[in-house]
Amino acid sequence: MKTHNPQYYSLLVALAFNALSAIQASAAEREIAPGKPEKRVELMKTATAPGKVIESLTLDIKPGRRDEFHNVYVTQSVPLLKKWNFDLVAYGPSLHDANSYYVIRRFRNLEDGEKSEGAFYDSDDWKSGPRNAIMGLVDHFAYAVVSAETLKKVEAAIESDTRSKQP
Repeated sequence: MKTHNPQYYSLLVALAFNALSAIQASAAEREIAPGKPEKRVELMKTATAPGKVIESLTLDIKPGRRDEFHNVYVTQSVPLLKKWNFDLVAYGPSLHDANSYYVIRRFRNLEDGEKSEGAFYDSDDWKSGPRNAIMGLVDHFAYAVVSAETLKKVEAAIESDTRSKQP
C-alpha cells in the first residue's frame, strides 16, 4: 500500500478496537509476549482470510512511559523482528492519547502468523532479549487480524470523499 500518513495508520489501529476477533490480555494477568496470549485461541477456518492478513496490535503503555517504550521497541524489538523475517508494516505512538502505541504486521495467512509468532515468542532471542523490558512497560494490549482485502476497503475509504457503502 502506498499510503503512509498518520490518518491511515490511525484507522488501521481503530480496526483492532472494533474487530470481533479481538483478543485482549493484561500484562499483569499473564506473563506473556505482547499480542500473543499464552492460551491460544483456535484459528478461525473462514473464507474471509485465505490469503495475506494484517495483524494490528494496540498497546496501553504505563502512564508517562511511552517514549521509553518506543525507544526499547525501536532499538531492541524492531531489529529482532527483522532478524526473524517479520513483515513489520508500521509502528509508533497512537494519535489519540499519550499512552497508546500500535504495531501492524503482515503475514502470508493466519497459519503463517501463528507459526511465526509462536516460534519467535518461544525463542531465546525474545526471552533473553527485549521481553522483560517490553512487558514491564505494557499495562494492556489487544490485537485483531483482518484480511488484506479488508484493508483495501479501508484504503479506498480514506482516499474517497464519499461515505462507505458498508451495511
